Amino acid sequence: MIPDAAVKSMLMRRVARTEFMRFNPARLNIFYLSGILIAGLTVAVLLFTAPEPSQDLKPVTQVNPVNVDSSRYIDIPAVQPLIKKPESRTEISEKPDLKKNPPFNNESSVSSGIKKSNADSTLIPVEINRSLSKNSMVSYGNSGNHKLQPGLKSEAFLIDPETYDGCAPLKLRFHNLSNSFDSCRWTFGDGGYSIEKNPQWIFDIEGEYKVVLKVFLKDGSTSSSVAKVTVHPRPQAHFEISPFKAILPNDEIRFMNYSTNAIQFIWDFGDGSNSEFFEPNHRYTKFSNYDVRLVAISDWGCSDTLVVYNAFSGSEFFIDFPNAFIPNEQGPTGGYFSSKSDEAAQVFHPSFSGVSEYHLKIFSKLGIPIFESSDLNLGWDGYNKGQLCEAGVYIWKVRGKYRNGEPFIKMGDVTLLKN
Repeated sequence: MIPDAAVKSMLMRRVARTEFMRFNPARLNIFYLSGILIAGLTVAVLLFTAPEPSQDLKPVTQVNPVNVDSSRYIDIPAVQPLIKKPESRTEISEKPDLKKNPPFNNESSVSSGIKKSNADSTLIPVEINRSLSKNSMVSYGNSGNHKLQPGLKSEAFLIDPETYDGCAPLKLRFHNLSNSFDSCRWTFGDGGYSIEKNPQWIFDIEGEYKVVLKVFLKDGSTSSSVAKVTVHPRPQAHFEISPFKAILPNDEIRFMNYSTNAIQFIWDFGDGSNSEFFEPNHRYTKFSNYDVRLVAISDWGCSDTLVVYNAFSGSEFFIDFPNAFIPNEQGPTGGYFSSKSDEAAQVFHPSFSGVSEYHLKIFSKLGIPIFESSDLNLGWDGYNKGQLCEAGVYIWKVRGKYRNGEPFIKMGDVTLLKN
């Protein structure tokens, strides 16, 4: 018996449902549909939860720093600001004991009078370095401008601004600790630059300078490091002595101070005495050759020194001789002179002031003694044993003392002329 069409359709649907629920590799069934559904849900979950890729992410190559003495280098944490404000010097109440160790390192020498020369400065090599990690490289500026440098792949040296300050002229050596760079360029803030790795530079004018190190890396990127150098003015030591032509030990000496940019002064009077007064007075106990020294010190500890050698050689005591005379051919005069004989230059004798002891000798060119006298009022009339000497050049030598006890010895020549 053949079933009708409705029954046949119902039977076929049942058969199809049974086949769909049974696993058959040759046709679509519930197992294939379940696998497709699970795979789709998994892909959707992964796409929904995956992090967005950073557009600024770049591969970074770790570079080990150069080998340095860890006792002289300090690691700077990335979270700490790298630029520290120097402590105000005006708040420092205690000063170094300059009396025990006066800074006689910038000395100007003066002989027989006051002359000032530019002093050679103390060179201050500052070698305190900081090794920066990749995350602690910053650019110098205001507190809100500390930023990591783009493309940073090396480590560079950043100067500690509190360390790098000193007196003009200030000599410094800078260090670039990068060990993976193609080239570098330093600019020093005064118009100068260098392409050396570890340059040396002299700041000869006071002021504040921004020193910039720019490193050009091998992959084409760059990095920079900036710091500040402060150069303080150096004082100028200068003084004068009053009275100008002092007589020792009679006169009391006053030292007049004309130094600039200084707040502390150390005097050395050359006789073992010292003073820290601004303008001291001093009395010497005897005549001698004294070298007077003044050290002027600024509030930053910068110093300048002025030394006046033989400070009292300009005394009003003196003795001088003429270089020629014309004897009286009428006969010897005994060496006595007057204003009339001086007008005719007939007697060889000294002009003097403050002489207490005196002895004069005259010699021929062959060294033969011709004349001798210990009387300032008795000169040589050009005669020897009653005979007029030959015209020519003769040698004189004098020794003695001034009234203040200062000895003198002088020698020269005189020409005897004839009418």
